[in-house]
Amino acid sequence: MITEAVSKYSYINKSIPRIDSNDKVRGTLQFLTDIKLENALYAYTFRSKVAHGKINGIYTEDAEKVNGVKAVLTYKDIPALNGYGAIVPEIPVLAYDKVRYYGEPLALVAAETQEAAIEALGRIKADITPLPVVHSIDEALEENAPKIHDKGNIARHTIVRKGDVEKARSSAYIVLERVYETPMQKHMFLEPEGGVAYIDEEGVLNVLAGGQTPYRDKIQISRVLGIPPEKIRVKNTPTGGAFGGKDDITVQIHLALLAYKTKRPVKLVWSREESGVAGFHRTGSKIKLRTSANKDGALLSNEAIIYLDSGAYQSFGPTILDVSIETINGPYRIPNYIIDANLVYTNNGIASAFRGFGAPESNFAIESMMNELADELKIDPIEIRLKNILKSGEIGPFNNEIRHSKGLEEALNRAKELFYRLDPSGPFQRTGVGIAVSVKGVGFGTLPEFPAAAIEIIPEGKVRIMFSNVDYGQGINTGNAQLVAEKLQVPLSQIEVLHSDTKFAPDTGGSSASRSTFNGGGALLLACDKALSELKTEAASFFMTKSDSLSYKDGHFYYKDKSVSIYEVAKRLRVRGKSTRFEATFEVPRYSEAVEGTLEVPHMVYMYGVIITKVEVDELLGKVKPREVDFIADIGNVINPAIAAGQIEGGIIQGLGYSLIEELNYDKDGRPLNINYTTYPVPIIADSPLINVEFIRSYEELGPFGAKGVGEVSIIPVGASVADAVADAIGKRNYKLPLLPWKIV
Repeated sequence: MITEAVSKYSYINKSIPRIDSNDKVRGTLQFLTDIKLENALYAYTFRSKVAHGKINGIYTEDAEKVNGVKAVLTYKDIPALNGYGAIVPEIPVLAYDKVRYYGEPLALVAAETQEAAIEALGRIKADITPLPVVHSIDEALEENAPKIHDKGNIARHTIVRKGDVEKARSSAYIVLERVYETPMQKHMFLEPEGGVAYIDEEGVLNVLAGGQTPYRDKIQISRVLGIPPEKIRVKNTPTGGAFGGKDDITVQIHLALLAYKTKRPVKLVWSREESGVAGFHRTGSKIKLRTSANKDGALLSNEAIIYLDSGAYQSFGPTILDVSIETINGPYRIPNYIIDANLVYTNNGIASAFRGFGAPESNFAIESMMNELADELKIDPIEIRLKNILKSGEIGPFNNEIRHSKGLEEALNRAKELFYRLDPSGPFQRTGVGIAVSVKGVGFGTLPEFPAAAIEIIPEGKVRIMFSNVDYGQGINTGNAQLVAEKLQVPLSQIEVLHSDTKFAPDTGGSSASRSTFNGGGALLLACDKALSELKTEAASFFMTKSDSLSYKDGHFYYKDKSVSIYEVAKRLRVRGKSTRFEATFEVPRYSEAVEGTLEVPHMVYMYGVIITKVEVDELLGKVKPREVDFIADIGNVINPAIAAGQIEGGIIQGLGYSLIEELNYDKDGRPLNINYTTYPVPIIADSPLINVEFIRSYEELGPFGAKGVGEVSIIPVGASVADAVADAIGKRNYKLPLLPWKIV
């Protein structure tokens, strides 16, 4: 069920079909890995078969002799910086001194045919002295653990504190101490990493590859090749799924390097197995919590030690750690806390952005703790939350004023009506119900953000909107079109979307952090304001009157009984040689200083959600079957209820996989064991429970037409709610995800 309120708007709050839905349903949409360029070379990557080792030499002479091979590149062929990474550029484009994970790229091959490229791959030789493999957080923290990097195995360490934890704990009625663990999770998007690159007739290097942040890709390519960014074009659309796994560089630099060196078009697409070996994944976590409360359930203190497994390099690790820090206290009033947060290197591939971005890891800990406190104190799990949630206007745990949290209170009160256990479907079945709450900041917190977007009024009767947020399935193209149609009061059919291409679209930033609607939409509305202001001046000239005597409605300026459309006014501007393209930059509201030791804590705007999960557990087999899930969301004013509900449903199903079946594993040599859909199962439609999505009516003044964000809020609390439901069914709590059958039995 989707709750859709009566709306005063023409296009906002309306479940308008996605504007790209016809092409997707028909199968006619050409994704970037579908592109075939004339005279293109086939590219492949030579990868390490060692998870940790010292490189003594990489020998390519025999490969270069293969007929049809046009390039075999190693680190020696990189023109400038041999490094990339969203936060710290420490990931080698091609490894040169050590390999730090199985599948790390050592060389690139480009040839006239696939056969020649594959033969050349087989002729490359790598002399690598194996080093001991660090498999886990615990191994990385051992006193004499092998060092993955010279600085040691702690990539980042931060301590954040408030109040007097020891004093609060000593006066508490109850103190619980637990250890929670969550797995590494693969994104498993349908379109693997890949794309094409070529140099056009103007000498511009074009890189068309599935990604989430075209302008950041462009900068990172520029640094590696040592050429100006204006000589590079990046196009990231259409991309067939991402979930954060394409937010950092995948193939873009390799494609650019090969096209730059060969001066030929190049195509590089990873196989599903290669994606499984070399693609990013979610951080695994180990979190120790000690939490205290008084007899009435009021929280007094929270002590957290967070360990996140970043794998071989950091990528987004520092900011993922920030989000874990920010969410380990939940949306609760906790006057005393200490958070000891650690980003840990291992030889487990590279962890990077994944929907929720560090919040699901912390949420599993704090929400499981809240449920156990409720059990121990014999307090209703909803009531203990209502007692402790931060209210609007209160000062939050990081000295930030809480805005618009009333929606969370409303969601919890609505959850009371949905919190009931189902009847078993048959013998040996036990049912249970669980609850959890989620909170997630919108955007990059205290990090400065200045997203730009543009609109163009085309006299022939179209409004072109331009932004660089990538629509990889979340529906941002449709949502932004609705925002502009509402603002300009023109039919949605007149909106043309041009996005995610640095040749045309301004730098709006990437599609991540649930920021696309808030940031891109905010910039587009400012561009609309700019357009209307200039068009109004021109319309006033047309009527030979002053601007303030004009009114505007339904795409027309009115003066007395006369009117002129924005398209007619745009034609006048064009005739006079003036541009009808209007660009604006949105300075995202933020706190000016981050909490000491963090990069982006706190946020100014938060999304909230409450999840009720009803499961059935087979007491003989230990199999957990989710039967019903209710999700009540506060995401601000809902631009498109159907698309927003689809986002929430997708996050829930992805969270169920994380909670019950998904777990990326490595063998004793550091080789990933599950690298495709056969060895790494994900939920399919048959696994989906009945899902009910409801929206709390709220309005965030800082967002476009009152919107916040939606992409991540629903995946965050799934694990804790599933674990709570299973505990309700079998009378025993589990502290480690996923809840596989043998763990239940």
